[in-house]
Amino acid sequence: MTPDSILQYLRDHPEFLEANAAAIAQINIPHPDSGRAISINERQLLSLRERCRHLEAQLAEWIEAGRGNDARGDRMHRLVLRVLAAAPEARIDALLDGLRHEFDIPWAYLTARGAEVEALADHPGATTAPGCGPVSGEQAERLSELAGQGIGSVAWVPLDTTHGQRVLMLGSAEAERFPADSGTQYLQRLGEMLRVLLDGDA
Repeated sequence: MTPDSILQYLRDHPEFLEANAAAIAQINIPHPDSGRAISINERQLLSLRERCRHLEAQLAEWIEAGRGNDARGDRMHRLVLRVLAAAPEARIDALLDGLRHEFDIPWAYLTARGAEVEALADHPGATTAPGCGPVSGEQAERLSELAGQGIGSVAWVPLDTTHGQRVLMLGSAEAERFPADSGTQYLQRLGEMLRVLLDGDA
């Protein structure tokens, strides 16, 4: 008889546990932490408590993530209102200024047409899809020179417009501000809005 065969027997004959509940309750097993002898019922209770703690931690994580998304959504809403309130010829500047103030981003910059993109040469995907990542070495030097301040991480949004390709760059001196595994949903929305502004700016 093997452990697997015992388990299979119990699965096939659940009435065994009910018929022998009193005897099973008297069986002692080691406590998972202290090693002292405890009943099977107590061990099940410990397992349920541990599962509840895990679920509570997961729920708290989801709630915190939801609050973060709500906060970003509110900032994005205020950004859109700021852009709409600006004169048509000033809306791109209003967007860049709004990114600095609403999202507390030290550096928000839109590259000139076809120029300055080489500062992101170490990120090959920077001209094809939004992304984020820390920078170092020569790339950090190029971006810091372009920004006029130290840059430790950057987010980018490539824009194919009727004016040609341009890239929105968002930078911070903090290397962890724009980690490589960040989501890009809000960057994509930002790119869509900026592309409309650029194409409308004849």
